[in-house]
Amino acid sequence: MRNYSIKNTKWLNPGHELDYIASIINRKENRFYIVGTESEIRSFWRKSGKNIRSNIAGYILTENNDAVDCIGTISVVKDTDIIRDIYSIIVCVSQNRSNYEANMNLFSNYGFEENRQFFQGEVFSQVYDVYVNDFLAIDRVEIFVTSKCSLKCEKCISYIPYFKKTEHEPLEMLKDDVDLLFSKVDYVRKFKILGGEAFLYPDIKEYVDYVCERYGDRIESIRIGTNGTINPNKEIIDMLKRNHVVVDISDYMVTLGKRSKLQDVITVCKDNGVEVDIKRTGEQWLDMGFPNNIPLSRNEEQLQKHFNRCAFYCRDFWNGKFWFCCSNFAAVRAGLFEENRNDYLDFREKLSKKEILEFEVGYSSLGHTTFCKTCRGCSDEVNPFHVEVAKQVDKI
Repeated sequence: MRNYSIKNTKWLNPGHELDYIASIINRKENRFYIVGTESEIRSFWRKSGKNIRSNIAGYILTENNDAVDCIGTISVVKDTDIIRDIYSIIVCVSQNRSNYEANMNLFSNYGFEENRQFFQGEVFSQVYDVYVNDFLAIDRVEIFVTSKCSLKCEKCISYIPYFKKTEHEPLEMLKDDVDLLFSKVDYVRKFKILGGEAFLYPDIKEYVDYVCERYGDRIESIRIGTNGTINPNKEIIDMLKRNHVVVDISDYMVTLGKRSKLQDVITVCKDNGVEVDIKRTGEQWLDMGFPNNIPLSRNEEQLQKHFNRCAFYCRDFWNGKFWFCCSNFAAVRAGLFEENRNDYLDFREKLSKKEILEFEVGYSSLGHTTFCKTCRGCSDEVNPFHVEVAKQVDKI
């Protein structure tokens, strides 16, 4: 989840930081107006909208589509149609920060205040689920299964070229991790397995079978990330098919040329009924600076602002620890950065769902990760530096 709306995430009262927001959104008298594009609204409905159906007063579309007068049984209204009183709540489900902020500015002109009468959809949904339904859903969890890779990308977000020793993670540890994760979390929307190169992991079939057999009904989408250089064999394809795994394939053809087996991987997956999702076609990578180009020092106020503007959404779970930033985790795992208790939750400790939710939103003892001091950021909103995708290097 990306948090745009809660700016101060310094942990002062663990387990109670979101109590005020929860007290507002849980009022029986509330009238909710859901703001976003039609597709964003329908996505919100599938995730959380049905839980507040009786309180939804209308949908407000942020795109010009006069043909849509209702979504389901709920009417599409205009912002000028809103009944303005203390019980009118705007829930903005825009996925893009600039769209979210544009809507926030629009409704602030009508007197709606952020986190009082105007809420970011993702934050609203998770707070409502935990406080009202005692249901904790994490948007995305990444599982690092191997540091072995078929490529050596100069600006790899997992810092694979910097590992002194690449190795596969122990299968039993990964099984213990998923058991621990789901002992405290009710649902994961996107469960992504990666490395390194995930298809190099020798126990990938057994691991995915284990996850799906025990927790498949608590995961919306299981995905495996691949760089498109490894063509999965029949056993792997059969495993992907029976477990309904989506294969996320990074398109590095422009850089790799014949080394990329992108089309072969797509063909073998589609021919066997395995869903694929092609990533990064025509993209550039962000150059986060670390470890060779450390950004200028920032004070605490600047670090918190940087952290909020980055709003990174990829959490990592490894060896019992739930890391807020996967790049932070990778730097630690590669031996490039010192582990700091501020940057993760240890799931072997006693944790409430509210505390885990607060960490997911971004709360920590510092209000930012320690890695923020060395990183330019993992989003275009905060980091203007880009590099060629998957540029290969011989030595680091």
